Amino acid sequence: MAELGTCACTGCEHEVTSDNAALSEGQAFCCSGCAAGHPDGMPCAHQDCPCTELNRPPSGELTREGF
Repeated sequence: MAELGTCACTGCEHEVTSDNAALSEGQAFCCSGCAAGHPDGMPCAHQDCPCTELNRPPSGELTREGF
């Protein structure tokens, strides 16, 4: 298991490993929720992580593709 640094999602402090990495736009995220930009409030895989609310897109706004 290789460490890939901290999740690229704003407000997320969780470490990304080769076991849990979700890659999007050349960045490493800790879960698919973070990688996708939290569409429709899709939560971070880490319970109570503030990034879910910090990065919730306004209604109707496009999120990252592919997740």
